[in-house]
Amino acid sequence: FGPGTWRVGEQILPGVYEAANVSGQCEWASLSRLDDAGENVAFSGTTAAPVSVSILPTDAGFRASEGCGHWTALVPPTPTPFTPTPTSTPLPPVPLPGFDAEAYFSGKSIRITVGVNPGGGIDSFARVFATRLEGALPGNPSVVVSNAPGAAVSSVAAVTGLDIVVVESSLIQQSTLGRVSEFDAATDLSYLGALDTGGFTPSDQTWCIRTDLLDDPNNALEEYFAGEFTLGQFGREDAYATSTEWAVQVGFPFERAFGYTSARDMSLDLSGGTIAITPLCDDSQVWRNPDSTPLFYARVEPDWVKAGKAEGKYQWVDSIRNIAEQRLNASPAYLDALDALLDSGSPNLILAMSSQTPEAIISAMRAAFLQIAQSDAFIADMRLLGYDDIGGLRSGDQYHAQVDALASLPEETLALVRGLFPN
Repeated sequence: FGPGTWRVGEQILPGVYEAANVSGQCEWASLSRLDDAGENVAFSGTTAAPVSVSILPTDAGFRASEGCGHWTALVPPTPTPFTPTPTSTPLPPVPLPGFDAEAYFSGKSIRITVGVNPGGGIDSFARVFATRLEGALPGNPSVVVSNAPGAAVSSVAAVTGLDIVVVESSLIQQSTLGRVSEFDAATDLSYLGALDTGGFTPSDQTWCIRTDLLDDPNNALEEYFAGEFTLGQFGREDAYATSTEWAVQVGFPFERAFGYTSARDMSLDLSGGTIAITPLCDDSQVWRNPDSTPLFYARVEPDWVKAGKAEGKYQWVDSIRNIAEQRLNASPAYLDALDALLDSGSPNLILAMSSQTPEAIISAMRAAFLQIAQSDAFIADMRLLGYDDIGGLRSGDQYHAQVDALASLPEETLALVRGLFPN
């Protein structure tokens, strides 16, 4: 579709769209209301560069200026049937007797804060979840999403009342390791639940190299270890950076280029030759860029790698854990540190409230989280945005136990994990 105002569900479908040929200024807005009386802007943006935007199933409309040019759907590979598979089935919290949840939540306003700009994956998840939360809680309160880009730590530290924060697992790790002083992950937060979106978990993170840089793609691993290749990275504290830092410390040769702000930019630079390796490789990356060849994954072999091996491809692909142990003679302490990093890094999205929130409210919120996360409607909404896999489901109690487990590891292991984050 082109410039103008479009009704979602009637004129355009939900999904992830890209404006690749921006001319001058591109101004866009997702609309929460679009009717004869006017429109309400849910969130908006202005850019002079190519941009991709998630149009949610819950959006009423989408408006774009002439400068955006044409918007094209970024179509994901055909999704496979999926049912959430938590590590162990979370039991829904039992509502406390004497608490009238419907009377309490009726007329209330709940704010969900995300520490990122509007339009990205975490923001899209929060907005879909917010709409579903309004219907899942008794009394049907209003739920709004607030963006605090660059303020993830302060947003968590300041959470109060009926505020909910969406926290990435790396921030919980850093708090538990004593690297973040503004809040204590074990005592300052009550966890509502956690899940992985988009099929990504730190354990099955996969690194891919440009095929045209290899003399023999079937000898990809040997050529990688013999060469010098540049890897794209976002920051120095996310799951991609810390697992790569672990690999570097045990002997994997990487030249790292930090500073990427989107997966799209990294993918473009991979195709254009600015970088040689991406840590974002999955079946959709290989599908969109068939010139990519997988090298290795973190710990758990992804299904798409297994499928490739069954077809005679990717026979060299193994986990960085196995390669480090067998080829690089990594010490048991380093292997334990990787396990701790990956175990505590999943699920990657956590919802939390202040630990000062009354227990009855937390119980109602936890029940609503599990109802939403396991619902067909929520999964369908996320699939429309290109997130085919939702897994790693944890209840609030399960996730809190995971935080405590990280804190109780031997100091030698914790010291090595701390060393994977920048000073």
